[in-house]
Amino acid sequence: MGNGTIYAAMEVSNAGIGFPSLLGHLLKVSQGGQIRDVSNVGDFDYAWTVAHHDLAPRDFPDSNPYGVLALSDSLYVANAASNTLDLVHPNGREEILAFFPNNKIADATPTCIAQGPDGALYIGTLALVDSLVFGPSAIVYRVDPSQADPSDLGKVLSLATPWATGLWPINGCAFGPDGSFYASELITSSSFSGGEVVKIPFDSPSDHTPLTGNALTFPAGVAVGPDGNVYVSNGTTLPQGQVVQLTNH
Repeated sequence: MGNGTIYAAMEVSNAGIGFPSLLGHLLKVSQGGQIRDVSNVGDFDYAWTVAHHDLAPRDFPDSNPYGVLALSDSLYVANAASNTLDLVHPNGREEILAFFPNNKIADATPTCIAQGPDGALYIGTLALVDSLVFGPSAIVYRVDPSQADPSDLGKVLSLATPWATGLWPINGCAFGPDGSFYASELITSSSFSGGEVVKIPFDSPSDHTPLTGNALTFPAGVAVGPDGNVYVSNGTTLPQGQVVQLTNH
C-alpha cells in the first residue's frame, strides 16, 4: 500500500496440513515491523472447497493463498489451490467473489491480482500443466467487484471473464502508468525454461510484447515505476535471487 504497510499471505492452510500454525493466514506488517494476523483465509477457502468438491474433484479439498492486492478501501487474495478470488473485510471476514474455471487438464491456479484503469481487477493464472502439454494456456481474467454477489454461487462461478489469453504460466502481474498490463511468465517453453515479462496494451489484449527475449529464470513478482521502468524478481527458485530492472520501450 502507499502508506508503507505490507500484506503477506502464508501458503497452504492449517486444515490442509493438519496441525495449528499461521500457514494460510493473511498478515499485515506495519512500517515499524509490527505483525498483525488479519484473516485465516487459507482455512476459509479450504472449507469452501470441501463444500464444493464437485467443482474440481481431482484437486479439492485444497487451499494455497498466493496473490494479494491491497487497495485503499479493499483487500483481495487470490488462492492458487481453491482457484478463488477472496475479499477480506477490515474485521477479517472473508467472502469469495469469483471462481476461476478448470483448464483442459488441471485447474486454473490464479497467482496475481492487479487493478486496471477501469477499476476492475485483472487476475493472472499459472495454468502450468496445460501450458506444458498444449503450449501457452494461461489466461488473464477480468473481475468487476461491483458486480459480485458472494451469496449467489451462480454469480461466483460466472463473474470472471477471460481478458487476455495464450500466455505462458503467469507468476506476477501489474499495470503501468500508461495503462498497459505486464505479466511475468514463469517459463516460455515446454522444456521449463525461458522466463519472460510481456507487455499487453489495455485496449488490445491480444498483443503481447516480450521485453527480455526469454532471458529470465523463473520470474515472479513484477512492478512498474512511474517512469515506465519495469522491475521483476528473477531466479526465484535459485539460492540467490535478484530484482532486475527492465527499461520499458
